[in-house]
Amino acid sequence: MGLTIGVRSGGNSFPGAFLRNKGLLLDVSALRQLDFDVKTAQATIGPGVSSEALSRKLAPFGYGFPTGHAGNVGMAGFLLGGGLGINFGAWGGMGAFNIVALDVVTADGQLKHLSATENQDLYWAARGAGPGLFFAVVRFYLQCMPLPAVITTRSLRLHFSHLGTALTEIARVNPDRNLQLMLAVIPAKQADRAEDYGREVMLTSIAFADSPDRATALHTAVIERLAPFAIEHAGAEQSTSFEAMHSQGKETFSSGRYRVDNILTDRPEDAVGILAAHLPHQPSPDTLPLFIWRGAPRLADAAFSATGSFYFSTYARWYHEQDDEANKQWLVALYDELQAVAANCYINEFDLEVRSSEANRCFSENAWQRLCELRRLHDPATVFHDFYLEQC
Repeated sequence: MGLTIGVRSGGNSFPGAFLRNKGLLLDVSALRQLDFDVKTAQATIGPGVSSEALSRKLAPFGYGFPTGHAGNVGMAGFLLGGGLGINFGAWGGMGAFNIVALDVVTADGQLKHLSATENQDLYWAARGAGPGLFFAVVRFYLQCMPLPAVITTRSLRLHFSHLGTALTEIARVNPDRNLQLMLAVIPAKQADRAEDYGREVMLTSIAFADSPDRATALHTAVIERLAPFAIEHAGAEQSTSFEAMHSQGKETFSSGRYRVDNILTDRPEDAVGILAAHLPHQPSPDTLPLFIWRGAPRLADAAFSATGSFYFSTYARWYHEQDDEANKQWLVALYDELQAVAANCYINEFDLEVRSSEANRCFSENAWQRLCELRRLHDPATVFHDFYLEQC
């Protein structure tokens, strides 16, 4: 038949990477094995397991894993593209770096076990190659971590016109890796300042700590530094949990129609300036630009190799089919311009429908070359669909 194979596990790919014309879809979403060995603190999961299912399994044992923020995010695609998840800063930098081993089916039909000592080249590729991977994963072995004793959150509303400066201040503070920072650009409650383009910024800080005092200190180090840019005093510190974060994530991304793109950048002020120029033409008020602080984590030797201290993604969200093209063109134009200030991009939320020919932006030059070589070696007949073929 000559059809290339695409693999679907959780079905949460923003660009619908598993769908294509004239292809064969291998759906492994029913593989939902979920076991935990408390002696080794390792979970064994099938590719159909969701983030909330894994967190729910681990919680009674006092363990966790850097899952996706929305509970319905499937673990397989999330991990294979890197996995920018809950408490990623303290737990390995990316979720993929906590993959101990995998069982996979290769292009020639063989079942293979991958680890740091077995089939090392495929193990390297599995941790970050994303939807261009050239084998199908049927089982993951994951290293889990003890849950923090305390997880708390605080919020701070900022003027949009101060966003660039606030991001630069965050970089200067270089927050502790146990503090996760997200800054969402949302419609302003009071749109009375022209320089804010009718927007404000909601900073959310999440502290993962061993005591209440330590959690408070983690928040304070950033909140006090950003107070001059605030619209009002910071919200009170509140307890939260993986369950609550999963629920909030699902609610945030419940819009019926969406499109996503992103960059990783070390030039946050320039990125904000480009965003500001596009805001007056934003078709949907529900579109959500989001900045996440990454810092400069030490990356493991794996296919995931993207750098950039801030992750800047935009979730275009709308409700009616007739608005599809306007929202698509707005997002494409925004990220066309943002490429000038990008260090890399994150393959899991990269617009592969538009930018498949630019997928190399999601990897270091050396990692990209190695991925191309490994695909030619292990899947010379292109049994698995290859987004990257025209570049390799």
